Amino acid sequence: MIKRVIFDVDGTLIRDINFKPFVERSFTKVGIDPAKADIFMQSVKQYEKENTCYNEILYQLFFEEKLGESLINRNWLKIYFEELKGACKKNPKIEKMIYDLYYDYELVILSNYFEESQRNRLKVMGLNTYFDSYYGEKIIKPYPEAYMDACGKYEPSECVIVGDDPYLDIEVPKKMGFKTIYVNNRDNLQVGKTVKNVEEITPQLIKKLH
Repeated sequence: MIKRVIFDVDGTLIRDINFKPFVERSFTKVGIDPAKADIFMQSVKQYEKENTCYNEILYQLFFEEKLGESLINRNWLKIYFEELKGACKKNPKIEKMIYDLYYDYELVILSNYFEESQRNRLKVMGLNTYFDSYYGEKIIKPYPEAYMDACGKYEPSECVIVGDDPYLDIEVPKKMGFKTIYVNNRDNLQVGKTVKNVEEITPQLIKKLH
């Protein structure tokens, strides 16, 4: 029986975001040429390839090297977190979906980024209070520990992972025994149970995964 539903954030609960303008604004506020936002955007995935966690100092040092700019001394990361609050807005359909699931299942987040930033944005969407725990900062996907931590006291077979990345959110956890729901409105790829939009998920759909 499913006890816990584990949600990804970006591309799943928060979709269709162009992060570049928010990077540009954060750079402008700390005196960095906003044109360097392109370098930042091109290097984001590389950080995850070279690190197992999201650590504020490591993160800023990584991008200091890429940008040739001081970030730590300018308190850039906190400013960037504030800017990112503007990258999302309320979605009544998603809010209703989460509300409906909340009374039947434990809801948690497993997302590769800083908890403070992701929760800031979930607050803007009116969703934050529904999620008891956050995972993906101390150890990131696809490391097995990230998924097992997100299980809490449950077994993988008692958990459903919902996400938009076919490898991180579907392929890896399925091999570990998790149920999965793939959120994909980009193409025709279907990996197991697939929905085009996360708001299509209902308690009835979760029960069918048992």
